[in-house]
Order: sequence, then structure tokens, then C-alpha cells
Amino acid sequence: MRIFSKLDEMIGYVEELKEMLPEDEEDYLQDLVSRRACEKTIEVAIDSLIDASAMVVSAEKFGLPASEEGIFDILVRRKVISRDLGEILKDLKGFRNILIHRYAHVADDIVYYNLSKYLDDFYLFKSIIESYLEIEK
Repeated sequence: MRIFSKLDEMIGYVEELKEMLPEDEEDYLQDLVSRRACEKTIEVAIDSLIDASAMVVSAEKFGLPASEEGIFDILVRRKVISRDLGEILKDLKGFRNILIHRYAHVADDIVYYNLSKYLDDFYLFKSIIESYLEIEK
């Protein structure tokens, strides 16, 4: 199933990010190449998360979302994910948009905080989606 491949792709990006993300914020702030690599890697990980979410909505025929954020609302409404996880996923999507558009030249310390904060949520999302799909078979 393509959804499983997309989830594996997402986790692959997260694993890459964990390897390249400096453990120390100061090291992160001092290394432009590392910062940009981490930003791009989290961006594509979030893109994969959004794609996997959209695939679940489509495969389960849950309807058409009004927006990308609406995908998460549908998953919450259909009890695929919790409301709390839905909010986290919306935050991730917003973070991705900030990175892509460089709104007000986002502060690198905030980026580092978010990179460190959200990584476990990708694993949680994958686990929940895989469990849901296994139950639905």
C-alpha cells in the first residue's frame, strides 16, 4: 500500500534529521550548512506526513478537505487521530510554511527548538496510522 511507503519515507527523513541535527543548540546556530540541511529535511518530512494524511483520507473516502489543514480535521473527526495529535500536525504544517516562506526570517533558535520538539510526533503518527490501517483491513 502506498500509504505505508509514504510513512516509511517520512521516517527516513526524520532519521536523517536526527543524525544531522547537532545535540547542542549553540553548534546548530554556528553552522549555516547544518541549519539549512535540517530545515530542508524537516520540510520534506512534513510534506510526507501531509501526503500520507491525504492518502488515508482519500483511501477511506472520508471526503474532500477544504484545505491541507482540513485533512487533519477530517482524521480527527473520523477518530483516526486524537484532537491533540491533530493540533500538533497543524503546528507542523504551519512550521513548514514558515520555513518555506521564511516569514520574517524566522529565528534559528526557534527552528532548533521545533526540530528538537516534534521528532517523536512523526513516530507516533506513523504508529497510529499503521494501526488504523491494519484494523480497517
